[in-house]
Amino acid sequence: MDKALKIETILSQIRKLDHETRLYLMERLVRLVGQQDRKKEKTSSHLLELNNLGAEIWKDVNIDQYVQQERQWD
Repeated sequence: MDKALKIETILSQIRKLDHETRLYLMERLVRLVGQQDRKKEKTSSHLLELNNLGAEIWKDVNIDQYVQQERQWD
């Protein structure tokens, strides 16, 4: 069964629930997704960890000249 069909099956079941139960389900899903996001944060790199990455490549480059050259190529 493909994902879209599984999701439609789940949604058809959710439509049968009363409003209060749907809200409870939504709260549970939000918590579940939040837990997954926190797990990813622990294993993924933060953008600030990339600070100065590759700095040695640019150490002898005059940035103003480089930008000027890039703007002039046709």
